[in-house]
Order: sequence, then C-alpha cells, then structure tokens
Amino acid sequence: MAAPMEDHADAELPRKDITKSTPQNSKSGWNDRRRHRNCVDRVDFACKHNPYVKFMLAAMENIGCPVVPETHIICEPCAEDSPVNGGFDPVNGQIVLCENKSPSQRILSTLLTHELIHAYDHCRAKVDWTDLRHLACSEIRASSLSGDCSFLSDAIYSWKFRFRKQHQACVRSRALSSILSVRDVPCHEAEKAIDDVWDTCFRDHAPFNRIPRRPSDLKDAAPSPSQSTEGKPPS
Repeated sequence: MAAPMEDHADAELPRKDITKSTPQNSKSGWNDRRRHRNCVDRVDFACKHNPYVKFMLAAMENIGCPVVPETHIICEPCAEDSPVNGGFDPVNGQIVLCENKSPSQRILSTLLTHELIHAYDHCRAKVDWTDLRHLACSEIRASSLSGDCSFLSDAIYSWKFRFRKQHQACVRSRALSSILSVRDVPCHEAEKAIDDVWDTCFRDHAPFNRIPRRPSDLKDAAPSPSQSTEGKPPS
C-alpha cells in the first residue's frame, strides 16, 4: 500500500539550485508579491478546473498519495538564468513551480501536470532519482503525457501516421533537455539513458489509457489503483 507523499522521501532528485534571493526595494517587492499571488491563484484554478490536473490529483489520491495543494504545491521565485521552470522534490514531497516563469494559466497548468506525473511515478514505483535511467523514464512519460508536446491542433493530430513521429521527436528533445538541466552529465550519456528505456517508458501511459490529446480522452480513463505498472523504472 502506497504511503502519503511525505513518506516517499527516500531519494533526492539531483538538481541545480533554481531558487533566488529577492531584493527588498519597494518596487521589486511589489512585483514579486504580484507574481507570487498570480502563481498561487493559477495553481488554485488549475486544481479546480483544469481537466488534466484534476485527473492527476485523483490518480494520486487513488494510489495512496493524496496531494494537498496548499502543502504539496509551492510557488517560488527562480533564478532568471535557470534552465528549468519547476521541479518535483521527492525529499519534501513537494512540487516547486517557478512563479516568475509561469506567465499564463496554460503554461502553469501544463507544467503542473508534468510535475504531477513525476510525483505519480515516485509514489507507484521504486524510483531512484540518482539513477539516470530512472530519471529518463519519468522524463519521457512526463513530456509525453503532460501536454508538453501537444502543440498541434486536434485536426492535425488526426493524421496519426504522419505526425506520430513528430510527437516522439518532441518527447525525446524535451526529455533530454530536462535531464541535462538537472544532471551534470555528457549529452551522449543522457541520450543513451533515453534510448535504453524508451520502448518501455514511452508505451506506459498510466494513469491514462492513451496519450491524452484532448479532455475527452480522460472520460474512459478513470484513475484507479489497478492501473498498469508497466512503466516501473527498469532495474
């Protein structure tokens, strides 16, 4: 039986320090408070109204790792030169969103879905975030299932054969970028890790039934504890 998120703190995702100290003059302080308030409001809206975020929150609860947004989803300022927009912290069981890098509701909702997939993987599987192949697996899944690569219209996506490889290329590119942003490894090592786990992890759509391209794809994919565990990290 899975434990709450706080109890899954047995591994730490190595990542560069993305937070920053903020100056205290009145103008910058007001801007910082406004960005923070906007981020918090967008998180609240996503958790209540975005179908993909709501689906992932339900999936987390159903496998025994309920997410309390006020506790587990944190808005923080990040260094402007940081290559990341947020991350999942397995030690504290929290999702950190860069409040100065989420300028719209759509961007934040997609980012939050991405990080919730990492949290889901951490809850359901024995993920060793220090293992490059485990990290690659979760990045592949998060890039594929979160909407990161669903930038084409439904009409274009209907041409499945023509555009399937475009989606895969996008997932590979984003997974590679994510790995290199949190791990100090040569590019060829990150690429090899992606290649090693690609077939298993790209095919694993849990807790969805398929790659979700539109809200209607969620209707027949009610999250439950019996969802496939095909994508447990390769040993």
